[in-house]
Amino acid sequence: MESLEQFEKGPRHRSVFLMFIPVLVLITMAVILVGFYEREVSQVRVLTDIERVGAVKDVELLLTDGKSGLRSVQVYLVQGEKKVTVFEGEYPRQGLIKNSGPEQAEVQIRLEPAALKFENGEAELLVTIRDYSWWNWMEGNLTTVSFPLELDTKPPLLYIADSPRYIIQGGAGIVTYSLNEEVIKHGVMINDIFHPGFPMPHKGGGVYGAIIGLPFDLERIAKSVAMAVDLAGNSTAKPFGMIMRKRTPKRDRINVSDGFLDRKLPEFMSYYPELQGREPLAQYLEINNRVRQENNRIIREVCAKSRPERLWEGRFQRMRGSSRRAGFSEYRTYYYGGKEVDHQVHLGIDLASTRKADVKAANSGVIVYADYLGIYGEMVIIDHGLGVFSLYSHLSQINVAVGDAVTKETVIALSGASGMAGGDHLHFSVLVNGVFVDPLEWWDKNWLNLNILNFL
Repeated sequence: MESLEQFEKGPRHRSVFLMFIPVLVLITMAVILVGFYEREVSQVRVLTDIERVGAVKDVELLLTDGKSGLRSVQVYLVQGEKKVTVFEGEYPRQGLIKNSGPEQAEVQIRLEPAALKFENGEAELLVTIRDYSWWNWMEGNLTTVSFPLELDTKPPLLYIADSPRYIIQGGAGIVTYSLNEEVIKHGVMINDIFHPGFPMPHKGGGVYGAIIGLPFDLERIAKSVAMAVDLAGNSTAKPFGMIMRKRTPKRDRINVSDGFLDRKLPEFMSYYPELQGREPLAQYLEINNRVRQENNRIIREVCAKSRPERLWEGRFQRMRGSSRRAGFSEYRTYYYGGKEVDHQVHLGIDLASTRKADVKAANSGVIVYADYLGIYGEMVIIDHGLGVFSLYSHLSQINVAVGDAVTKETVIALSGASGMAGGDHLHFSVLVNGVFVDPLEWWDKNWLNLNILNFL
């Protein structure tokens, strides 16, 4: 009886199951078709600031589509009735259902409005994207996004007011100029060295200056221009002439003794452990060359950015009661055991007074470095504003910290013999935008008035 009932029920169950198969197929096909016919539009982001576009502007776009993927993109520059294609791209099919095209793509565009005969003024960057959806009769979803922008292809107008007629190697000066619009960068370029400009509001609106310094070993001035870049990226440069006077080289002989190496090398081992295991002379030469170069790189970096306002007044003061022991840009030849072993250039002035003498700030400013630095030993650097810095090294004690404001009466340190110094003294340097210049000029009231202050 049971077997008969099972026999009668079996076909009926099978027929019900077979009835549901078409339904399941239809549901599956519907799910697949919904994927094919997805309606999610692509997205676009502008990764570059295009609020203002100058004569040449490189623009980067990021396109994304997380469903069917990117199929094509067109980018237009539009102004009124004028519409010019600036980019077109196609993305080959990679699959059948999801991600038929790439999920994202970066687009690089160079806009040159003037070359395309566009007028200065309002315009828009129009981006259209299609994906691989089957929607819209398999044409795909269409994304259209407009980004407003301002076309400005006129470079700023720059007029040079004053510039040095003569300047010496390792010397300083000032260039003043005016601009007719707001800019994002301006200053003076001497060969490959940039000297940032600063505003001079007391001279009138749009008036600027830049204090410049020539390297002591500059062979010739191949390029001297005042330059500016406006908010749209347009640049301008105006050349000016200077006659560079050669500095008479001074030379000095430095005898390196075993006693000196025995006294000084242990100090450096704690800072430069990689020197361990070498012969004393090899250690010394490594310090006098590689370490010196690294130290000067750090100093240039510290002095690369200065406050745009003048913090100093009048001439810079020399260490009181001191005698001069070595001068700026002296070419030194080093001897060990009577043999020539090295050559370096002294980039400051050495001043000697009593042992552990008070070291006062040469002028008002803000401390930007107060720490140990290789051959310079314990060292302090003061930012005086407008690109001018003073440096004090071989100190035995530092009394200030980074960020401290100082005046000419502030005792910032005590003289000493730290670093590569043979005896107690102060090594004093002046830098202009990271370029070592002759401190004698900055101690000289007449020179400072004639060449710098009269223009400020």
